[in-house]
Amino acid sequence: MATFLVHRPEEESRVIRLDKSLITVGRRDDNDIVLADMFVSRVHAEIGKKGSRFVIKDRKSRYGTFVNGDRISEKELSYGDEIQIGNTLITFVDEKTLDRVPEKKGPARKVGAIFDIDERIRQVKAQIAKGDKKETILETLAALEQGFEEYRDKLNEAEKAKEVASTLCEVSKIINYVFDLNVLLNLLLDLGLKIIRARRGFIMLHDEPSQSLKVKVARNMGAERVSADSPGISRTIARETFEKGELVMTEDAARDERFRSMESVISYAIGSVICAPLVSKDKKRLGVIYLDNPAGQNQFDAEDIQFMASFANQAAIAIENAKLYEQIRAEEMIRERLQRFFSPGVMKKIMAEEKALALGGEHKIATMIFCDIRGYTSLTEKIDTLVAVRILNEFLSSMTEAVFDEEGTLDKYIGDCVMAIFGAPVSRPDDPLRAVRAALDMKQRVGKLKAEWRENIKIPEIERFEIGIGIHTGEVIAGNVGYIKRMEYTVVSTAVNLASRLENYAEPGQIIISRATYDQVKDAVQAVKLPAVKLKNISNPVEIYEVKGLKKQPA
Repeated sequence: MATFLVHRPEEESRVIRLDKSLITVGRRDDNDIVLADMFVSRVHAEIGKKGSRFVIKDRKSRYGTFVNGDRISEKELSYGDEIQIGNTLITFVDEKTLDRVPEKKGPARKVGAIFDIDERIRQVKAQIAKGDKKETILETLAALEQGFEEYRDKLNEAEKAKEVASTLCEVSKIINYVFDLNVLLNLLLDLGLKIIRARRGFIMLHDEPSQSLKVKVARNMGAERVSADSPGISRTIARETFEKGELVMTEDAARDERFRSMESVISYAIGSVICAPLVSKDKKRLGVIYLDNPAGQNQFDAEDIQFMASFANQAAIAIENAKLYEQIRAEEMIRERLQRFFSPGVMKKIMAEEKALALGGEHKIATMIFCDIRGYTSLTEKIDTLVAVRILNEFLSSMTEAVFDEEGTLDKYIGDCVMAIFGAPVSRPDDPLRAVRAALDMKQRVGKLKAEWRENIKIPEIERFEIGIGIHTGEVIAGNVGYIKRMEYTVVSTAVNLASRLENYAEPGQIIISRATYDQVKDAVQAVKLPAVKLKNISNPVEIYEVKGLKKQPA
């Protein structure tokens, strides 16, 4: 059977049989071959069995994997090959020839060597050869030993810092390009659990309306749908971490005076815990990330604390970015929807004032305008369908511009009819006059459209293209109406129906307004009173006026 002989300085060689299809080598203690060496990555390399062949693959380790002195990324092994991982030498042999394999003392190349040990020893030998005093030689050796210890400690700290920085760099490549908050939180929690080998965990974010911490994602916390009151959630630790804005850590919660009496610690045998605050760049506390292991399992150490402190900082930045992205996307969606119905001025006011667009209904005095093409159906029967669609689109676009120019609201298109509102959601004292000005502009725009169509489309039927307009002012209920997932802002009341009836009554080219509207605009509008009319579903005759134009205002 294929076998590894693992040689470590000052240790007896270990014999490890390669009896699995995949074997991992690394510093982390869940590897098949664990090497306690600071120059070995958490998961450094793997050996895969493919039939009778064995292939070693480097797992993007910091210090590399070497076979017979050459650094490799992947290589098929042959009996007798020498593999170096960190300062450990591994010989790949056949179990049957173990008795013929010479003992190895360790690798020829030293990873991370700080001093030239041989040179230092030669210096000591020279002192001895010169006959220096024993005390002098011992002092030199003591200084050498102390210096080596100091540099080794510094190198150890530097390597740990490098590993944390490297890990965080890799993490940032992932989390800083994820803008879906739910996806990001799940990714962050899974990364945290994996990197420090925690069994359970959750992320809580601060909820502004309720001023409380809410669980957003969780793993193995004892409930399918986890809330702040779910079993296993350590509210005390999370709350303390959030309120103080400081990382909380305990190696054994059951023995820690701060936590041992907590119900969750007792019920769920919580052992080692790390809970880190999520704090934004401007020191705003966003929430916490909590990780733990059951009692008796892997305990967190100083390296894990160092990592989690940095990890939580990056996570907070990513969460803040994702929240900002969600806010921007929500505003963009609102803006895209609003710009279909509201003029830029009204839309700006709605975006600036949260209550400008009521979620429910509210009573308003508004002026409604209905503008409809006369004889459009018979017109479309005599022209090409694509031409008819073009005419309709250009007409609706132009009429909407007329509404927006007067800062009105486009309520809806009803086939070839345009319904607009002046006075909702934003009210102005001159809303009725704005509606009349918009109607007069519509008539002028139709004239310009017909001139363009005569030149470009050249169909005789275009001469019959005319509009009729009806306007009425009255009390309405304005608000979002419809299916909860598809609400539309509109107005409802008998006043709306009356405006629609006036549009139906109008002859081609006429602008008909009610007495209620006329009373509001009579000082600025030229209008002719017409006989009162009986309109469908309106009990009393309605006084009406035909608008001819605007009065000239004194200079």
